[in-house]
Amino acid sequence: MVKIGVSDLKTKPGSEHEFRTQASWSHLVTAAARVPIVAPVRVYGRVTNSGRFLVVRGQVATTLELTCDRCLGHYRYSVVAPLEEEYALAGRLPATGEDGDANSTMQPLAGDFIDLRLPVEETLILALPMKWLCRESCQGLCSHCGRNLNEGPCQCNDRTVDPRLAVLEGLLPDDTIVKEGAPHGGARH
Repeated sequence: MVKIGVSDLKTKPGSEHEFRTQASWSHLVTAAARVPIVAPVRVYGRVTNSGRFLVVRGQVATTLELTCDRCLGHYRYSVVAPLEEEYALAGRLPATGEDGDANSTMQPLAGDFIDLRLPVEETLILALPMKWLCRESCQGLCSHCGRNLNEGPCQCNDRTVDPRLAVLEGLLPDDTIVKEGAPHGGARH
């Protein structure tokens, strides 16, 4: 649970309250995956009473375990992301925003606590990289045998043969097949 008590704060415009909390969550659920969280989720920042609403500004920090999109290996990904939310005080939820559109980002404040669980989850999801890579130079997996190429080369024959001509390869003896990159007339040994 990531809750902040604001009972005193909401009655004193201009006042601020610093907070620091942490929670132990086992995973983060995204649209595509269930991501393990391997360190406590730390949330810290400040809540300010602006007179019309409470503004929460801070940071979220934790470590996630992601699966590399290229080699399928697991790796740790540290997240430190900004958190900003606004909560309308009782009866002060604006009907329209500054630009005339309905203000969909401000939440109504119900009770004496702000529950940051959903905003923290959204912050973590938005902080995830578009492509999950254990490192930029990840070699990925061999498309033929599935070996992780970060651990060394595989033993697959990397010579490509047009599948339409593969049957012709059987008509010639092995010593007459030209190696790729060899000068014309060079034979494979």
